[in-house]
Amino acid sequence: MSNPRSLPGIVLLVLLSSSCALAQNTSVASLSGTVTDAERQPVPGVNVFIAGSQRGTATDSEGRYRLDNIPLGVHRLVASIIGYETKVVDLHLRRAGEDKTVDFRMEEAVLELGQVTVESTEDVEWQRRYERFKQRFIGESPNAAETEILNPFVLNFSERLGELRAEASERLMIENYALGYRIRYDLTDFEARSNYNFFHGEPLFEEMVPEDRAQAALWQANRARAYAGSFRHALRSLLANNVEGEGFHLFLLPNQGPGGGGVFGRSGGSLGGTNRFPTTPEEILKPREGGEEIDLEFHGILQIIYVGEPEDPSSLESEWVSERRALRDVQTSEWRFPIPEVSARLDRFGEEVDPRSITVSGYMTFDRLADDLPIEYGLAESGIPGAAEAIRAWAEEGL
Repeated sequence: MSNPRSLPGIVLLVLLSSSCALAQNTSVASLSGTVTDAERQPVPGVNVFIAGSQRGTATDSEGRYRLDNIPLGVHRLVASIIGYETKVVDLHLRRAGEDKTVDFRMEEAVLELGQVTVESTEDVEWQRRYERFKQRFIGESPNAAETEILNPFVLNFSERLGELRAEASERLMIENYALGYRIRYDLTDFEARSNYNFFHGEPLFEEMVPEDRAQAALWQANRARAYAGSFRHALRSLLANNVEGEGFHLFLLPNQGPGGGGVFGRSGGSLGGTNRFPTTPEEILKPREGGEEIDLEFHGILQIIYVGEPEDPSSLESEWVSERRALRDVQTSEWRFPIPEVSARLDRFGEEVDPRSITVSGYMTFDRLADDLPIEYGLAESGIPGAAEAIRAWAEEGL
């Protein structure tokens, strides 16, 4: 797949020649604090990171951590270590130059006997459930074939009336050889039914080291393809008020009822032909007071057509589009709200504040974790005001 316009390039991690230039950036803040256990004793080696990004650190011997040059806006700060329950704090950094203190109190992870059944990975039933889990979690795209869960033995499954649920006793360690990322994923939710799929967690991305220039170039091209036409690409195009320039067309459809379809990156479905009405970002985006968050509001269904590239041939093999036999030259998806008349809140860079706020069906559901990218990717090129400055701030200190 290729975009006849111009695919987003890779975001370089080093964008400035000196930290002095970043010191003048007025749209960043810092995070620091300590991580202790129930006895108020420091816990060293805890991973503290911004969910979905490449920004993270580990606590020192006294349980202290610090993250500098964090762009203002909404973030999820995560503290994670084996043996303790993962802690998450939702932050809204509003004041430039602020050094915000966020302390974590970790609680030991306790598995109550009688509630958890440890399954053997050699068990035929476990293997069947694991294959279904991989299909729904990793995905079915070409990138999924090159993505591997290194520690599947931490997964336990339960199944009732066709609904599959999954829990992980430790964070999942995943390597995506198609995009060149190593992902540490704290799985918090996984539900899979015949026509519905949802998973959520707190991922931390780390760039893998390419073997040579050829592999580096391949990863760059694959990342650009994964981003083009994606859910995140569409949201950022909305915020930048440049949907058609980025290859998207927006239409409102009559409401065909709540639910249905699936959830972004995790499920699929399609809508039949119906009347549709063109719409624009100005009509469906409503800035909130303060300007740091924006509401996405519309009635019925928002249809999004991406004309930048055709459907991937492998999408016809997906269970969600199995009734079709011919590829389309555009990618068509539908967004709706799980609860009618309820809007979705977005942060200043186009990330959902609540990951369940938008239900998505159609082509975008073909992409799942194997096609996911860190939030830094493509941000500088998004056209969103302040995004270029934010990525420069993020680039100052990597993992």
